[in-house]
Order: sequence, then structure tokens, then C-alpha cells
Amino acid sequence: MTLQIEETRSADSTGAIPQQARRIGASRSLGRVDVHRDPRAAEPAWAELEALCPASIYQTRRFLLPWIDANAGPRSLTPMIVVAHDTTGEPVALLPFGITRRGPVSVAEFLGGVDSNANFGLYRPGVPFSPADLESLLRAAAAKALPKPDLFLLINQPVQIEGDPNPLDIFPHQPSASFCHAGSLDPVPQTFMASRLSKDTAKKLRKKRQRLETMGTLRLLTGRSPAAAARILDVFYEHKLERFRRKHIKSGFDRSESRSFLERACCADTGENRPAVELYALTLGDRIIATYGGGVHRGHLHLMFNAFDPDETIARCSPGDILLQMILEAGCSEGLAGFDLGIGEARYKSTWCDRAEPLFDSVLAISPLGSAFSRVESLRRHAKRAIKQSEWAWPIAQRLMRRG
Repeated sequence: MTLQIEETRSADSTGAIPQQARRIGASRSLGRVDVHRDPRAAEPAWAELEALCPASIYQTRRFLLPWIDANAGPRSLTPMIVVAHDTTGEPVALLPFGITRRGPVSVAEFLGGVDSNANFGLYRPGVPFSPADLESLLRAAAAKALPKPDLFLLINQPVQIEGDPNPLDIFPHQPSASFCHAGSLDPVPQTFMASRLSKDTAKKLRKKRQRLETMGTLRLLTGRSPAAAARILDVFYEHKLERFRRKHIKSGFDRSESRSFLERACCADTGENRPAVELYALTLGDRIIATYGGGVHRGHLHLMFNAFDPDETIARCSPGDILLQMILEAGCSEGLAGFDLGIGEARYKSTWCDRAEPLFDSVLAISPLGSAFSRVESLRRHAKRAIKQSEWAWPIAQRLMRRG
């Protein structure tokens, strides 16, 4: 079985893993590797590691289990939950993968798809993973998986989470097409707002809020109950799809699996303290004029999607910005340490976030077929990044996508 990674920065001329990452020997930290097609069979280890490990909401069971339930059938996806144990049998790592087909190629990827803004594993704190450990782990996982993957396509991986480095960055990799925009919160909401908004920006936002208040009472509504969540979600879809229709943009939100996932993640009464995806709405009287969805894990708020009323009278008052301000103020009061606004470039992200966190992609071939596919995929990802980071090419690409 060949094991290669395609990239331009660190790989040798054949695309193979660098020599320091190819040594396979006895490992003190790595013992048995299990691969579960039924994700719930991995729950005991998953729950243990989830409680201990630096991670985002996108690695939690409350996010990924409903995502799998909604997407496995429509996407012909087979879960591949990899659990690594040390030599005493204690779980030390969990990698939430799934296997899909792209033409003749079987591809293992992080679960969550486009709904995930940070793809990472759960790694027990204090357990070192050498390059040999990690290669052994991926080899063993590929050998035990059914169907067997031709390659691992591991995209949008954070360089670090909570200050802990991503163990998989020892493999050759390339920068992802976009950054994840994030910021720190302050226990005092006024202090946070003063640090992020200039006096001029704060004044403009205040005037827009006052203009809306002449039309009715503004309130922050949260979807803490299934009924409230269902109401907010219905309006979100109405606003989002109408905006995309007007801009002639294809939307993934009109797929049945998208709706199914959000209904499970936002509206189901799971018995947890909070749902995987919490919904927020700005109401003007009884009318919802802006919506947001996001999840909280380990003191961090991950905001995922938003929409606002396309009515021009409402839209010119920036209801999305006003709602985001309310959500972040509430996060400060709740004692959350930080937040992110997901992957991709947008004006409002630059306003509220104080850093753009780099992400990286790895394309790791297992078979000769995977090696051929990985070279094409790596080049495609390089081109995508070049376009998205270009001041002139990206606007042109956006116009072409709208025409399509």
C-alpha cells in the first residue's frame, strides 16, 4: 500500500511523505485502532475524549450525529469513526471521518462537509503523537475501513485549537482557500464593543438601530425551545433562499439534507443543556427581520450562518449587523472567551474579528488510483486559493457564478 501526500511545499518529487514522517516503528502511545461504521458504537470513547480535548463544536457528538443521520443516505456516505487506543487500551484519539465516492475514487474526509468550519480530531491532552504514530494510525484506519479509501482528503484544518497544535500538520500540506475569522470576547460588553467598533462605525450602527425602532420594538429572540427554533428556521430559509434567488446564486440550503440536519440540530429536544446549533433572531414587533445560527463549545461561540429580511426598507438598516452585535454582547455577559464567524471573506467579519486564523489542506493517497486523483485535487485547491485571495480574480469569479 502506497502512502503519499500531494502538495508543493514539503513533498519530494514523487509526492511521498517526507522521510522524517515515513519511519514506522514500535510506539509507546499507540496501540489498537478501531474503525466504526456505526458512529454510536464509538460513543463511549467519543464522550470521554470530548470532555477532555481541545476541540470546536464541529467535533462534538451533538453536532456530528445529527449531521450523519441527515447526510449519510443522500450523499451515499459511510461513517468511518477512527478511535486510537494506547497500549493500555485507553482511548487517546478520535478522528471523525466519512467515506464517499467521487467517480471511481473512494475518499475519506472529515465529517461535517460544508457545514463545518474547522476540521480537527480529538487528541487526549498530554499524549505525544510522533510522525510514525500518525502514519501508523492512518494506515491502520485505511486497512480496517469498509469500503477502503483510496485517499484521505483532509481540508480546512486549523493550525491549532485552544493553543494546542494540530498533530496532522506534520504531514505535507498547503494553505486552504480561505481563513476562519475569529475574535476574543470581554466580560464587559461595552469594553468589547469599544475595542471592535470605531466611534464612526458605532454611531452609524446606532442610527440604523434607531431608524428600525421607529417602526417597532426590537428584541433578541433565541430558539431555546423546539417551537421557537422551528419558527426562526422557517424564516431563515425564506430570507436566505430569496436573497440567493435575487442574486442568481445556487444555494446548498435548498437541499433536503440541509433542512433535515438543521431541524435535527436546532429543533430537536435532545435533553442536552443547549442544542448543537442555537438559533437567534432579531424581531421588529412580531416580525423576524434577521437570523443567525451557531453553537457553543468549551466557552467558544461558533457562528455558522445568517440571513436578513430582503425588504429594502429593512435591509438598508443592517439588521444582520445589529443582531450580531446583540449576540456578541450576550456572549460577553455569558462569560464566553471567544467567537468565530466561520470561513470566507466578508466586510462584517473584518469589522468584528481581530484575527484571520489560517487553515490547511492535506491530500494523502493510499492507492495508485488515489495518487492520480490527489495530484489533480491538489492543483485544483491551489487554483481555488489563488482566485479567492486575488483582489481582481475573485470579484470576476463571483460575477460568473451569479450568471451561472
